[in-house]
Amino acid sequence: MTKNYFKLFSLTAAVILTASSVKAQCVTPPIPTITSNGACGSFPLTTTLTATGASTLQTGWYANAFGGNAVGTGSTYATPSLTGATVYYAAQLAPTTTESLSLPPQASPFSGNARGYYFTAPVSFVITGVRVPTDANSGNASVAIVKLPVAPPLFSAVTNTFDVLYLAQNVVGTGTMMVNIPVYAGEIIGVLGVRNDVNSYATGPYTANLGTNTVTVSRMGMQFPLSTNAPQSLWTEASGSISRVELYTTLGCLNALTAYTVTSNPSPTVSITGGTTTVCAGTPVSLTANGASTYTWNTAATTSSIAPSPSVNTTYTVTGSSAGGCTATAVQAVSVNPSPAVNAVSSTSLLCVGQTASLTASGATTYTWNTAATTTVIAVSPTVTTSYTVTGTNALGCTATYVINQAVSVCSGLNSNQSTTSSLVVYPNPTNGAFTIEMANGFTKTISVIDVTGRVVVETSSNNDSINLNIGNLANGIYYINLRSNNTTQVLKVVKQ
Repeated sequence: MTKNYFKLFSLTAAVILTASSVKAQCVTPPIPTITSNGACGSFPLTTTLTATGASTLQTGWYANAFGGNAVGTGSTYATPSLTGATVYYAAQLAPTTTESLSLPPQASPFSGNARGYYFTAPVSFVITGVRVPTDANSGNASVAIVKLPVAPPLFSAVTNTFDVLYLAQNVVGTGTMMVNIPVYAGEIIGVLGVRNDVNSYATGPYTANLGTNTVTVSRMGMQFPLSTNAPQSLWTEASGSISRVELYTTLGCLNALTAYTVTSNPSPTVSITGGTTTVCAGTPVSLTANGASTYTWNTAATTSSIAPSPSVNTTYTVTGSSAGGCTATAVQAVSVNPSPAVNAVSSTSLLCVGQTASLTASGATTYTWNTAATTTVIAVSPTVTTSYTVTGTNALGCTATYVINQAVSVCSGLNSNQSTTSSLVVYPNPTNGAFTIEMANGFTKTISVIDVTGRVVVETSSNNDSINLNIGNLANGIYYINLRSNNTTQVLKVVKQ
């Protein structure tokens, strides 16, 4: 390229980058831990990535190892549908100030091929916006930002060794293009920008300010229009003009790009085994979950095995989680058969010593008594008041028990209200509930009030010769007063009305 060619295109002089000795004060954030939630099953799939770190950090998510423009911002990032293992990168900035790269005024326009500038970053920052000013043209804007490993060569040598951080072509409007591009101190950044393929030229060389940092920008260009071509064959020259492109940044301390590979995690195959699916009411059923690392039941249990005792038909659900955080559920329905309503009655509510009573069970199909009898009706001849237990089994094989008390008396004074032997007196009789028992023998007295079914409804002991009782809360009817004292038993009948 001749000197006249340089003049024709008004190229800027190369500029040397200089970092200011004043640098924003901050602490570089620690490298974040990145976790994935939802990358379960096979591809295609989506997931949400989360990066640890203080809420004051500005987090960007990137699809390339060199950074580029963020695909998302914030502590979490929801990926699009992925068809295979994909690597994402996160970087976090502890911000200190927002600054724009100062530019000189326009000197002249230049049409045709793309021009711009490059510089070495004096500090770390994030490019948050880029704009081509409208001084030379107000048409659609085309912008490219690249990262070079070394400064571009002097024309006519060119380089294609660089990473494209951002490319926007033929953007309608005159506003700022919002981006999120991490830049680390010492990196070489190149910028191209035109409107309707017209450059806004400024006289160089030029030393710009980025906050308190001084930056010398150098001329950079390519011999192709940017509106239809991606950055390619970049070069620099030692003199000429720069093409004016505004950069907006947030300065601060920037941690390194941290990679995370999204892979598919198989969901666990969860099942429930053990126990029976049909039980009697109140019977424990053992259920064990298999196929995952941790479990949560709809009973709130978090163990692999549970042993509930359902009283009605119940469905049990367990959610199992794999080590990779993927989940699956299993369901087990348990049918509950009802227990029989077992009952028993005596043919005689109060039995005299030496007499026999018939105890009859009901409510079940088969019965077993604690006397070893297996019939519905049994004959008993106890000498003292005795409890009998019957276990009934229904047609479904479920059981229940019932206890019946057979009251026994020596039958002394059964037909009178006074014992001539021991002066036992009960009054008033009949009663509306409150009555008095008198027996002046000086011994401890144990008194049982028994209803007509043989059930003891009141029981007490006293050393007094006069004892007050009240059965006002009981139903009207006939009751028997069984009094045991000094090795004798006496029974009187009391009528409540």
